[in-house]
Amino acid sequence: MHKLGDGLIRAADGVAILALTAMILQVGATIVLRELAGIGISGAAEMVAKLYMPLIVFGALAGHYHAGAEIRVDLIAHWLPPGALRLLDRLIELVLALTAGAQAWKTAGLAARALRIGERIEIGTLAVPGWPGKMAVTAGFALLALAALIRLFRGGRHVPR
Repeated sequence: MHKLGDGLIRAADGVAILALTAMILQVGATIVLRELAGIGISGAAEMVAKLYMPLIVFGALAGHYHAGAEIRVDLIAHWLPPGALRLLDRLIELVLALTAGAQAWKTAGLAARALRIGERIEIGTLAVPGWPGKMAVTAGFALLALAALIRLFRGGRHVPR
């Protein structure tokens, strides 16, 4: 299970990288066309907000957490004995797995509805499917829950203190 989870999390990171690359190319092309030819790509902002950003943020979320790269504020950790610290880390992993799983469950209905009705992002005369961004949010939360469970069963954080 750990290898499958690791692979899914790495795949989501790859999707985030591809979306970031596509966003950079599209925004760059919009700027170049506007500055050199006085024309822009209509709907570029909508594509960034509704498609690229969810894919980037939620695609990379689980990978960062899984790698131990999350932002962490330890107010009391340096005062706790090692056993209590391990217990606290495990409790955090469990709470995160439950809350991220609940968010995945909640957003899955919204994503399924968007897919069912064929939600689209209108960009001038072009209509791009809008559901992939919503699916990315659901998948991101589900993978974050999976990453938390993997860390929970592997014994907590992967990074040294």
